[in-house]
Amino acid sequence: MTTHVFSLRRLPLLFSSDALNVTRDPTLLFAICFSIVPAIAGFFFRDAIDAAALGYFGVANLFAMIVPIFICLPAFMVGWVTGFLFLEDRDDGPLLALEVTPVGKRGFMAYRVAVTAAISFVITLLGAALLLPERGVAMALVLATMVALDAVGSALILPALARNKVEGLALTKVTNIFGMVPLVALVPGPWRFVGGVVPTFWVGEVILNAGDFPSWHFLAASAIGIGLHLAAVALLYRLQANRAG
Repeated sequence: MTTHVFSLRRLPLLFSSDALNVTRDPTLLFAICFSIVPAIAGFFFRDAIDAAALGYFGVANLFAMIVPIFICLPAFMVGWVTGFLFLEDRDDGPLLALEVTPVGKRGFMAYRVAVTAAISFVITLLGAALLLPERGVAMALVLATMVALDAVGSALILPALARNKVEGLALTKVTNIFGMVPLVALVPGPWRFVGGVVPTFWVGEVILNAGDFPSWHFLAASAIGIGLHLAAVALLYRLQANRAG
């Protein structure tokens, strides 16, 4: 039944329904709209950030160190919106009603996961073009893939672990920490790889340390990062699917 959800007839209906739900909730609407702001703000204010950091703290080229945060942030915002839509549907009952439709609950989950990934992928391509234009297309595609998977993971972890929207809000405060993990890649030497168990670490490693395509470091970090992201998403998807029934 999963394939039914991607039919040209059903997909626009599901998308318009989710869009309506988002516009009804100011918080969700703000999160979606704000998801494109980090890349644009970074593009226009990177020089001001560097100047302020140098003037007040004596730190040069600060923006180059924190650019992974600007790249990752949209994933957590888009994923958070999708995760809360999952929780709302589970709390209010629509998710149960979907079981008797051709789409089915798993098909509906697949649709939301795909849309979340697609939106985050496009936003990250924009972010890479604005913030890392000198790093090339390969870098942009790798980052877009990992950040899209980050968004999916952020969306799935809420309904997978939280029983209701209140728990989901509390869990959000914990999961937001993952958005800071890319900065662990700034730690000199091999000790930084302790952070490699967290998928988002590899976004920072690719940007800050891996060089450009086709260096071995870039290829290895990209492969490990994408593989770890896929494993985390697969685990969370299974947990969420089991919880949804």
